Amino acid sequence: MSETENAYHEKKAYEQIHDSAIGFRYDLPMTYKQILLCMCMMLCACGKAETKNEEKIYESADFTAVVVSDLHYTGSPSAFNSIVPLEPLGPEVTDALIAQLIDLSPDAFILTGDNTNNGRTEDVKELALKLKEVKDAGIEVIMTTGNHDYGQADMKPYEQYFLPLLNMKEKDPSSYSYVSENQNVRIFAMDDSHAWGSDGLFGEETMKWLEGQLAKANQDHRRILLLSHHNILCGKTEKMYSSYLVQNEGLYEMLKQADVRLCMSGHQHNQAVYAYEDMYEILNGMPYSAAHTFGMLSIDDEGVHYETKEIDLEKYGSPNLQSRSEEFISRQSENFMSTFVTLCEEKNLSEEETEKVITLVSAFFDAQDRGILADEAENILNDPSYGLMQKVLWNKNYGPWIEEMLKNPPADGSSLSFKW
Repeated sequence: MSETENAYHEKKAYEQIHDSAIGFRYDLPMTYKQILLCMCMMLCACGKAETKNEEKIYESADFTAVVVSDLHYTGSPSAFNSIVPLEPLGPEVTDALIAQLIDLSPDAFILTGDNTNNGRTEDVKELALKLKEVKDAGIEVIMTTGNHDYGQADMKPYEQYFLPLLNMKEKDPSSYSYVSENQNVRIFAMDDSHAWGSDGLFGEETMKWLEGQLAKANQDHRRILLLSHHNILCGKTEKMYSSYLVQNEGLYEMLKQADVRLCMSGHQHNQAVYAYEDMYEILNGMPYSAAHTFGMLSIDDEGVHYETKEIDLEKYGSPNLQSRSEEFISRQSENFMSTFVTLCEEKNLSEEETEKVITLVSAFFDAQDRGILADEAENILNDPSYGLMQKVLWNKNYGPWIEEMLKNPPADGSSLSFKW
């Protein structure tokens, strides 16, 4: 078995920790249901932080973009995902997002893969119609593929409906990777789900094409923005996330030689910022999460600025979308936390102890979802109930993973600024 194949299978083992089947429901005692209700209300209320004036952020920038990842769009009326609370409201949430970004009027709308939930023709067609509204508003649509875009192993709908929306300056003949240029920023939208296993690999021909196109960008003195679905830096120094990397040997060295300073990706569904040497990577969150955020990117001669902003469901959404979204988030939170309540029951914790554990678990996942784990890690580690929480979770994969995340958190995922 090759090193790449080994990495692929190892990836699946680690992803069981990150994407484990947490959507169990149990017939909980009423007291525990009350605990869960309190936690759900807490999660719905979190994260309503003040945001900066986006017009000021954009007014002097050369290149601006609204950025999302892992839209997982589906118009299916039966859609439900225990860890993606707003998926059943996907079409309405997407409409609100698009209305808001058209109002912001950036140069581009960037989507870094898993654009639909499984590549169904109906979903691709519906999303393409919504993206056409963006293009018709004079905003460039830039998108990469993701593993879910290959979900049905038929890319004809992707080719038919998405590719005509894209401004391909140069296209890789062997994949859907392409280069676009906007305001002297050369944007590499890479297809890392095409070559093998649909999980984070560029084919040999794509690697050669990428090397040549990076050289051209350098010759033309262009700033480079590299987009992928799988990660470029996240996992480079953290073994537990190494399987989320694009698996090509020598890729980082190639990008470093080409003076690539900024990469943007997704795949993990939560906001994070990583740095390695003098390169940065932003992992963009998913709009259908409880946080329902998008990224605002601006690039000028001085450097790069990025921050997240919440989709304003009340202003841009259909009637009652805000209140309905809170209902779905509450349902998801109850569904999610029921697993942890059951683990507390197995350890014979009292109601008071269970409430403390669930409160701390909720705080951890909320901070991770919103990209503020670096700020909150010390508070969680120093909480008097931390030892009790780890007693419950340590032998269930969650405990070691949570501790690793808290002791080595990514940088604040909600913002990034650096100079060229």
